[in-house]
Amino acid sequence: MNRSSFHWPVLTRYDQDHLARIALPLGGIGTGTVSLGGRGDLRDWEVVNRPAKGFKPKQTFFALYAKPSGGAAVTRALEGAIDPRDYEGAFGSSVPNHGLPRFGKCAFEAAYPFGQVVLSDPDVPVSVRIQAFNPLIPCDADHSSLPIAVLRFVLTNRTGKTVEAAVCGNVENFIGQDGRTVVDGRINTGVRGGSKNVNEFRIVPPPRRGGAGGGGLYGFAMRSNGIDPIAEQWGTLALATTATKGVTYRTTWADLNWGDSLLDY
Repeated sequence: MNRSSFHWPVLTRYDQDHLARIALPLGGIGTGTVSLGGRGDLRDWEVVNRPAKGFKPKQTFFALYAKPSGGAAVTRALEGAIDPRDYEGAFGSSVPNHGLPRFGKCAFEAAYPFGQVVLSDPDVPVSVRIQAFNPLIPCDADHSSLPIAVLRFVLTNRTGKTVEAAVCGNVENFIGQDGRTVVDGRINTGVRGGSKNVNEFRIVPPPRRGGAGGGGLYGFAMRSNGIDPIAEQWGTLALATTATKGVTYRTTWADLNWGDSLLDY
């Protein structure tokens, strides 16, 4: 076991043939949860005041870019392979973004509230360990009820060359949806997505005048200007990183048809 995972407890390890039904819930007590799936996918977004098993916002995943010195760049969704049974639908696979390349080998290591997804692929110069947890401190309800899920990505260079690598996170602004109902203002409309949703890039704390200081967290604050605050589907989301150098971002995907938004990404 490498240093990065040495202090992470492991009670049970699941191999690649036993990942389909694994979902480790992440989130503070009473705040709802999002589950880390056995192959590294995020599923069951139950953060909108009701059960939502199976709710998977489409453009919500993490991805890897890696380029060894003198070699070609490779990209992968930071997930293990999709179960072949998930391709058996009448219209093909219903797994979000199923056409993305993924890692060939995957395992899951569990000891709640800790979970680790171990990814490797002979065609990718780095192996990846996704380490996930939520704040859970016995007998401390205040610090155990923060609405947070934490993901840590540990990349290990498997080659003798320098590798340039980056991790990209995507979270769809699904405010207005709860896995069953989509609301627009005060009316249940059945439309796809909420109304007037906004993604803002922020640096927290913000830099002082002249650009000095600031920058403990970089990320997105997501809200909706079209959902009534009294609606159960109203709220806010955030995606943030503790990285403060080399951070790039886009506030939205290209608005294209026929899968071209994913191709553009």
